[in-house]
Amino acid sequence: MKVFFVINSSNNGGAPKMIVTLYQEMKKKIPESEIIFLKKIESQYSQIAGARYLSNRLNTPVDYIKVFRKLYNILKKEKPDATISFLPLANIFSNVIGKHLGIPIRIASQRNPPYIYGKIVRVIDRYIGANGYYTHNICNSVAGMKAFYDYPESYKKLLDVIRNCVEPADFSISKESAVNKLNLPKDKLILTCVGRLHDQKNHDVLIKTMQYLENTVLYLAGDGPLRENIISLIKDFNVGDKVVLLGDLNREDIRLLLRATDIFVIPSKYEGLSNSLIEAMSYGLPVICSDIPSFTNFLKIEGTDSYAGIIVESNDEKDWSYAIESLKEDVNLIEHYQTLSLDKVKDLTAEKMTNKYINLLK
Repeated sequence: MKVFFVINSSNNGGAPKMIVTLYQEMKKKIPESEIIFLKKIESQYSQIAGARYLSNRLNTPVDYIKVFRKLYNILKKEKPDATISFLPLANIFSNVIGKHLGIPIRIASQRNPPYIYGKIVRVIDRYIGANGYYTHNICNSVAGMKAFYDYPESYKKLLDVIRNCVEPADFSISKESAVNKLNLPKDKLILTCVGRLHDQKNHDVLIKTMQYLENTVLYLAGDGPLRENIISLIKDFNVGDKVVLLGDLNREDIRLLLRATDIFVIPSKYEGLSNSLIEAMSYGLPVICSDIPSFTNFLKIEGTDSYAGIIVESNDEKDWSYAIESLKEDVNLIEHYQTLSLDKVKDLTAEKMTNKYINLLK
């Protein structure tokens, strides 16, 4: 069997991380697996051994046509038995080409709720998903799947859920050693948020929250288009001594940062299943999240009205500061959420995720 993976770009986002993990795991079991990035963006995923990068730019209609043709020629020549694509552009390109070429298994993966994308992309995805271009259509969360509630039945019947995986946490280094290695303050509460500096991640509320917190430092790991806006906001709210922008970190430093962290905060406006959330939970961190369907659905403890994390129902910085303070001051509550975090993600392994995709190839 030959399986080709296709994704929009090699940026440092969650979708590239997950498709690369899936590709690398799949290649162990199906050696004739390959991965294609439509656009190359310098990142930790821009030098994947054996990967194909089709273009350095996707700005104009001509750029898109050229990339479509390159992908068509590759799939026509290589004749894979299956394609697995992540994100709308890759889903559209690989599955339109795949159906035309007669590739028998064509798996699309929806990583976010559809309403965040432009109208043209939504219309095309809706049409091809309802008319046999996808043989399987995978979401990474139940909440993500439910977001397609008003799509045609022929689209919805192909939907299924395969949750993201999380790599095993590294507990070989102590929390104290991680704090020392990163030169973090030892006498302050360490808050961490990992994610692109993008409107989706809603960093504004965290920065505003910091004006109400004492003996606390917020570390933002990631970079993106809103960096200058966030720097301005930090100055406007006079929290320069409480907020640290770390930029993009390598994997080792991310793992060290999580090991050194006291509380993980994530106020996103929307998500599929957040990789940064489940990775933080794998380190036993108590988590404080925004009230969005993907978080509440994932964190819900089965058979109860409780969650494996604190849900802040509003976007108000005073509510966020109250949630952080209430957790900060209760050691027993911190330990309770630490235990819940570890339990919640214990089954999210790369092997289990990969096996679920392999089952679709049969």
